[in-house]
Amino acid sequence: MQKTFDLTVKILVILVIPFWSLIGSVRLLVTSEYMRVEYNKADFPEDLFGFSKEQRINFASENVRYLRENLPISALENQKNEGQALYNLRELGHMVDVQDVYQFFWTFWKVISAIIGLVAILSLTWRRNWRAFASALRIGGFGTAIFIALIGFLAFIGWDTWFLIFHKLFFTDGTWTFNFSDTLIRLFPQKFWVDAVFTVSGLSLIMGLLTGFLGRRLAKGIPSPLNR
Repeated sequence: MQKTFDLTVKILVILVIPFWSLIGSVRLLVTSEYMRVEYNKADFPEDLFGFSKEQRINFASENVRYLRENLPISALENQKNEGQALYNLRELGHMVDVQDVYQFFWTFWKVISAIIGLVAILSLTWRRNWRAFASALRIGGFGTAIFIALIGFLAFIGWDTWFLIFHKLFFTDGTWTFNFSDTLIRLFPQKFWVDAVFTVSGLSLIMGLLTGFLGRRLAKGIPSPLNR
């Protein structure tokens, strides 16, 4: 029973830590603060069709608020620029799909967090299993760092292929390509996505390493059952 529980704890925690790190990092980017940081970068391209920097920050902030707060599509549908609808029907349809994907993974993140918390509580209650939990944090954390580094490297050496595969995994063909004059491209050009991917990769890498070092530190502080 003891060995089975220890093994279950290790496998469960090791498997969920990469998702926990990735989704948590994405959540940090879906904010108006990140939009302001991104658009204020010196090398961020200007909009060729007339949006000012402040307009882009404001429109993009409302766009990610729609995702983050699970707002109805009318939140975007009612936005206008100079009396004209900001988004066309294809863009609105895509944003519905994006929100569905985002909300699914955000709910998944909360479930993962609950699982890790529950396992930690059970491990503390049943002290012998704390070592298994610490070991899982160490393996899962460092494993996550390696996994994220690989993803970042693949994106670096083959951005177009990486970006295509990512969209094909989550969206139907033909629903996520737009004209350069469409609002979504004007707000979120390729530079935005390149920065976002490497920012998420960097944050996830840090979270993985911190989790790994935490697990290693906890394991060192736990006396072996043989020495009790």
